[in-house]
Amino acid sequence: MAKKNSGFYLLFLCTIPILLVCALPLSAQGETRSDAVLTFSGHFTLVDADGNGIPDHLGYLLQLPASRPDVVWVCGELQALIDQQWRTIDYTARSFAKTGGAEAALYFYGGELRRLRVSGPFRIIVELRGVNLYAAGVGGVSTAYHYDQFEAADTVLTNQGPFSTAQIQKVIATWAQENGIQLGPLQTVTFTFDRWRFDYAGVSGGSGKRVWYAPTGEINWTVH
Repeated sequence: MAKKNSGFYLLFLCTIPILLVCALPLSAQGETRSDAVLTFSGHFTLVDADGNGIPDHLGYLLQLPASRPDVVWVCGELQALIDQQWRTIDYTARSFAKTGGAEAALYFYGGELRRLRVSGPFRIIVELRGVNLYAAGVGGVSTAYHYDQFEAADTVLTNQGPFSTAQIQKVIATWAQENGIQLGPLQTVTFTFDRWRFDYAGVSGGSGKRVWYAPTGEINWTVH
């Protein structure tokens, strides 16, 4: 049963799965870290996940290193130029078990770019992590995509595959009912930092609820 968390605890809970992979040094016993500076040859592309002719994701494609026997994590930090400074607006991280000639695809939900009204150019900071592998640098800069080129589609490309936001909303409604949690009218839905955030208004003048749902099935909530 989910517990009510403080704002600080929720922020920690929402970002730690990615940061553990992307920000912490490798800690397996006997493992050494080899830093390298790569010239990333990745590129941005518009992605139409629901096939209706309107882009709904900003994709980033990157050719991975030569074949390796271990898992390689690819971490992407998406930045936008705001007030003449690059500012982080999203993160994602994916693992790849077979890297020989493989192309890594990272996806950032265009509905969030539209909600934030943030236009390009966008920049991505890339990290590659694996056994005896660490490489980081700027992966590239996109063209000046405008936020209204994207739609807030129901289909969201996650690291666990495509999901329907409407279906996730039904899952949350069932979870809330089973756990005796009253949710008011839905106000805002976002997908960022590899998870959904559903903001509900309060019931009968009470406080609203903010529910976080990860594609792995984890649900957490707080009052807002």
